Order: sequence, then structure tokens, then C-alpha cells
Amino acid sequence: MSRRRLTLVISFVLLLVLVALPAAAQSFPDPGTGSTYTELVNTTADEATVNITYYTQGGGTVAGPTRTIPGNGSTAIDPASSQLPAGFNGAGVVSSNKKLASVVETQWLGGPGDGYQMGLYSGVSAGSSKICFPSLFKYAPAIVSSFTVQNTGTGDANVELKYYSRSGTLEGTFTDTIPVGAQHTYDMRTPSATVPNVANGWDGSAIVSVTNGQTVAGVGVVNQGGRSSTYNAANCAGLSGATTLVVPSQFRVYNVPSGEDPNDRSKWSWVLLSALNVQNLENSTANVTLQYTPRDPANNSLTITQAIPANSAAGFNTRGGVNGANPEKFDVLGNFWDGTVTITSDKAIVATVITQWFRGTGPESGYYAASNAASGATKFWVPAVRRVKVSGNFTDFSAVIIQNIGNANTTVTTKFYDRTGTLVHTVTDTLTPGQGIGYNTRAGTGGTSALGDSFEGHAVVESDGQPLAVVLNGVALNPYGSGTTNGVSD
Repeated sequence: MSRRRLTLVISFVLLLVLVALPAAAQSFPDPGTGSTYTELVNTTADEATVNITYYTQGGGTVAGPTRTIPGNGSTAIDPASSQLPAGFNGAGVVSSNKKLASVVETQWLGGPGDGYQMGLYSGVSAGSSKICFPSLFKYAPAIVSSFTVQNTGTGDANVELKYYSRSGTLEGTFTDTIPVGAQHTYDMRTPSATVPNVANGWDGSAIVSVTNGQTVAGVGVVNQGGRSSTYNAANCAGLSGATTLVVPSQFRVYNVPSGEDPNDRSKWSWVLLSALNVQNLENSTANVTLQYTPRDPANNSLTITQAIPANSAAGFNTRGGVNGANPEKFDVLGNFWDGTVTITSDKAIVATVITQWFRGTGPESGYYAASNAASGATKFWVPAVRRVKVSGNFTDFSAVIIQNIGNANTTVTTKFYDRTGTLVHTVTDTLTPGQGIGYNTRAGTGGTSALGDSFEGHAVVESDGQPLAVVLNGVALNPYGSGTTNGVSD
């Protein structure tokens, strides 16, 4: 039987219509024209035959390439080999005789951030009757969001879209019909029959529900100062009562220039920070606790409690505080902290995780979805792992970040395979409950310097019994780009 893995292949040529918008709308960030690179991993030891079919927004099909992937190997589908016509904006379905894992990277050209962006998200093997987007924005000229919903069912999907402000105000309820296999994009810049006319300065969330028994998947897009990020929509079907989410990566790193007052926040030079947008899915207040646990036991922990009103969202930023206030709440973490977060609530919640890098080219962001602790997954595939040098300088590298979300110590084995399916390196570590660890291929942590200087492939992460959460960070240099996404569970 053929296995279908759904991959939201979005070229984002839709953003080109900015030139036709009124002058007042042209102040929004424009990343340019997007192209997608799809990484496919064969998760079995046997050779896989892969076929890709692309779908237009109207439900028409375009034949994609056919590939053979060695056992435990991988392949990359770049724009030149995708067989797509110029200007295509749609979705794709990958069919295979073996089980696959996939990650999609989107790169933009023609905007102010040329070559400085890397949107990553993970392909999914099944859709849901309800998906949620906790991080939507409309801030001209700084930041704006859109989101894309793909029909993963067997018939036309009738969907209901509800938009909420950060404070929980319902901004409108809309309906749409999406053909089989196709995707529709909802752009917060442009009010329409499916997008509310919210004021500039708005941030909030959206919930998409299927009303006729079909299923959908989705990806959120955030354009910020010419840089763009993508994240998988959260599967929020059937959630009720207490929920626990887990976050494998949080950062708070800044420098204080020599001679400056270390207590003067205006003098801090930020290197890396993280944020969480937590969305309450229920019609009553959610009481939420966030437990920050350091990777290094010598560093401090932090517990934050927060009430989130019905149907609203709250932001927790290691630089800016809670909902943009009281940044001192995070000062106990110091200026060189990395670790994990466990989010518990007495109501159903979902969350997106944001990491922002500051380099000479400006800020770069990566988004991914917080994992549901009840998933219980003990094995993950991480496509698109790289360690590449050109003329002695790194051009592409990755970090595989792992969190033990169980209630006992667990031994985690991570295996790195190249594209041919050859096992190149293995590393084993023991993690306590809630603890995280990261293997950065540039730094060579976990012995990953053994991958050499031209490695492209994937990682397989497996525990000896306790559930895990796994995240990929991808970084490119010359040109620059950063992205994050979730690992793909067994």
C-alpha cells in the first residue's frame, strides 16, 4: 500500500501582489518571491520509490518528479528539479511505497532580505479536523502574517475560520471551501471574504475547523523586516481539560560592552532570545504555569504563572517579559542561558516557539509548534541536517535539540545518516526528566565533527522508553538564514 506524506509546498508568489495594493498597504514587509526545497527521508532499510503530485489552489494537478531513495537515505527536491512552472503557488502530496519523513525549506528572493531567510516546517502524514495558529500579526511596517490551509481529505473541505485578538476578542467568523489536495492562503494584510479587517498593530490567533468530516493541515508564515519564518499549525482537535506542552529550545544570550553598567538594559547587546505565544482554546480563563529548566544544571531555573483569558493568547519573551511588560521576570536566567520549557494548564492550549538570532545582517527568526506532552513518541526523524564547509568556512550547519518529556531518566541514541543511507556517526546521552541537550554540527558537540565537512543527510533520535520532543535548527552563512522546525515522530 502506498503511504502519502502531505507537504505544503508554498512558493509564496502571492506576495508579489503587493505592487497592486494601495500605498498605505505597501509599508508591510515584502520578502519577495519564494521557492521551496523539499527534503525526503526514507525511514526504512529498504529502497523507496517516491512520486510527487502538486495541486493548484483550484484543485488542478501538476506532475512532479519521481525519485528512488536508498534505505535509510534521503533526497532533496530543489526548484529546478520540482518540474513546477514559474509562478506556481499551491501544495503537494508525496506518495511512496515506504514510510517517509520530510522537511520543507522556503527561500525568498527579490525582497529586502535577499538570501537572509530560511523558513522551515515539517511535512505531515495526516491532517486534522481542527488546526490552530497562535502567532498572527499585522504591524506595518514591521511584521505581518499569513497562513495556509491544505485539504488532506478525500473530498472538498468546508472550513470555518475564527480570528481572535491577543485579548480574546472574536474578530470574525468566516467560511471557505478548499478542493481536495489544494491549499488556500489567508493573508492578514488583505481583508476579504475570509480575512477580517483588523487595525494596524493587531496581533492574535486563528482556529480553523472542518465542518464536513474532511481533514486539513496548515503552515503559518511570518514576514518580519524582509525576513520570513514558517511554522506548522498545531493539531488542536479533541483537546479538553488539562494540557501539557513541551518546548525543547529556549535561549537568553546577550553581551554587556566593556565599561557599561550591566543593569542598564539599553546597553545590552542581544545575541539570541526566545519567546512563546500560548493560545487558550477554551471559553474560560486558563491558569498556565511555565517551568524553565536549564541544560546546564549550574544555571538557574524559573517558574512563571499566568492567567490567560478565554480564547486569547499570551506572549512570554526572555527579553521583553510577559505580554511586553516586566522584562525583569526573566533576569534570574542571566545572560547566557539555554534550556527547555514545560507548559501546564488547566485548560486546552497550543503554543508556538520563537527563536531570534541577532547577527551583523540583523535579526533572524525561527518558529515551530510546541509539542503535546501526551504524544508519547520515543523515536524521531530529523531531515535536512547539514555540516558543510566551503574553502574552510562553514556555509550550512544544523543543531538537533532533544528534550526528555517523560518522568524518569532516559538514554537517547542519535544516529546520523548521509544521503546514501550510510551511518556516519552515533552519539548516546542520558537525560533527566525535563532536561534537554543539543548537538550543533558547527561546534561539533556530541562528536558531530565526525560528520566531516560536506555532510548532508538526516538524524534518527530514539530513547530507551521515555517520550521525547525533538527540534531542528538550521543555519546558513553567505548568504545568511536561520530556521527551526519539529522533528517527525514515528
